[in-house]
Amino acid sequence: MADEAALKAVVQAVYAHAGAGDWTACEAYLSPDLVIWEADGLPYAGTFRGRDALRRLHGQVMAHWADPRIDFHAMTAGEGHVVSLVTFHLTSRITGKSQAMPLAEVFRIQEGLVTEIRPFYFDPAAVGALDQA
Repeated sequence: MADEAALKAVVQAVYAHAGAGDWTACEAYLSPDLVIWEADGLPYAGTFRGRDALRRLHGQVMAHWADPRIDFHAMTAGEGHVVSLVTFHLTSRITGKSQAMPLAEVFRIQEGLVTEIRPFYFDPAAVGALDQA
């Protein structure tokens, strides 16, 4: 089992490469069996599968929001998991409404690859409501 620093390093690399748009480098840290679960109520709700799942989801998220931004606060790891605490700053392209949404992203890592990502939004319904007039 990987130690805390090794687990965190995997997630930090995923964030860095995804943020830079370097999907080849990012996907080197993702399992071909990756599963990402996005909660009901979100504009991009659903299950995303495959090594390119994060790339596809990222495209939907970035296209949906105007100037989205993530503030990173803390990260902890153990027992094959990493939890990252962030604030996601969202502005609806439809209504112009904005919100800063806290969330915890849970990553499962096996053999040095991310196999699962589960973002837990504090209030997914509030995120979905940003598009309502």
